[in-house]
Amino acid sequence: MIHLKKPCLLIVLTILAVAMNHCGGNTAEEAEKAFQNGNYKVAIQLFGEARQQNPDNPLYNERIALSYMYRGDEFFTKTGNIKSFEGNFEKATNFIPETPSPEFQKAYSDMLFKLARAYMKSTPQNDIQKEEFLNNALSRLEEALFQDESNRQADSLIAKIKLDNFQKMLHKGKDFYEKAGKQKNYDLYFSAEYYFKKAAYFDIHNEEVKKLLSRTREQTLKVLNYRDDLAIAIAEYQRKDGHIVMDLRLKSYLPDPLEINVDNFELYDIEGNTYRLDKEWMSKKLAKGAMKNTKLDAKKSFVDGIIVFNMPQKIKLEYLAYKINDDKVSRKYFP
Repeated sequence: MIHLKKPCLLIVLTILAVAMNHCGGNTAEEAEKAFQNGNYKVAIQLFGEARQQNPDNPLYNERIALSYMYRGDEFFTKTGNIKSFEGNFEKATNFIPETPSPEFQKAYSDMLFKLARAYMKSTPQNDIQKEEFLNNALSRLEEALFQDESNRQADSLIAKIKLDNFQKMLHKGKDFYEKAGKQKNYDLYFSAEYYFKKAAYFDIHNEEVKKLLSRTREQTLKVLNYRDDLAIAIAEYQRKDGHIVMDLRLKSYLPDPLEINVDNFELYDIEGNTYRLDKEWMSKKLAKGAMKNTKLDAKKSFVDGIIVFNMPQKIKLEYLAYKINDDKVSRKYFP
């Protein structure tokens, strides 16, 4: 991960090498020599052996991770093949400790920047891959700044990407919005929402984009989006006696049956605060209309029901979330 600029890199390597020489023996020393000489394949093998001898030393994992990252960067420099960079980077993430050293974090941040830059240099095969590369670059840059907020290269590149792509996203959003209105095609409103959301990310203070995004979400709120694993449509919502009541329809587009658990709903406001269901209010006031735990499968493709949150009257809503599992969350945004 770390082709850091040479002076900075030497400092990082010296710190890590001293620590390893105290606790790794000859194998670690040979591994370090291979690493310093750019023989990353051998370094990975030898650091792996050193780790077997001393599995509690996190520095060996850091060195293996860095070796994979350097190797990916080296392959990309020689071949321009982004997949080789991605593949080595993916292997590297398996060795990053839960609490990495500050030196490693700086190196990791630098390599995240290099991978993001590689995405921007790569030639996409089509428009879909072009957007994929853009999204990947942005996510890597955000992670780079999380690892090291002083990474000026990452900060500069993310600012350039936002500046270069804002108008593109805005124009695409407007085009889809206009077509959706003319054709009465709600699927096109979802496309417009996607691009307006991107434009809003690129320029968070742009009032025109905020208005367009809100107007688009007025159209998509009541409609199921087949692109979502679990599509959510909010037919109606209203505030009542310190509560917010929502009439929902859920539809699963997953290949396997999905168990719907009402406890997995969560409401977010624009400040990032979260709200849980008021199940007591639901059981007392809604009777048969309340959303119930159920299973969505081929025989029961959708389910309707009402959910209620205890929420202050003037709080502005951001989105309703349903947690499918630890890795997947479906969201429905409010205007």
